[in-house]
Amino acid sequence: MTEETMEEKVSRLEKEKEEYLEGWKRAKADFLNMKKEEEERVREFIKFGNEAIIRSMVSVLESFYLGLMAWKEETPEKKGMMLVRAQLEETLKKYGVEIIQAKIGEEFNPEKHECLLLEASESPTGTITEEVEKGYALYGKIIRPVRVKVSK
Repeated sequence: MTEETMEEKVSRLEKEKEEYLEGWKRAKADFLNMKKEEEERVREFIKFGNEAIIRSMVSVLESFYLGLMAWKEETPEKKGMMLVRAQLEETLKKYGVEIIQAKIGEEFNPEKHECLLLEASESPTGTITEEVEKGYALYGKIIRPVRVKVSK
């Protein structure tokens, strides 16, 4: 066995130190990346964690629309209910809900529209002829598509 010289030993230890330091830096970077990813997952969970409640509130909002459409005469009570509906819309908007509407003549898009009825029409085939119910999105994710009638 040959003995290492002091310079060789220092050189070998320096090399080991660099390897350990590089490994530690990689582990630290991996940990920081994992921490950022986990924080993003938590933000997404918080953002969409209320989806079931939001869907229920959207149903209540739709009931308001139907009730107000059936209310023919303009009364103080109807105006009050319209204010409550507007307040509900604003509250949902504050929590990331947006109303999606379809335009008559717009091309049917299965990603955001749900076809309830195909009907004969003078409009080009595959275009929307009537919006039956509004759709809703939560932070851009469709939680209920716009329900429409489509020309055939």
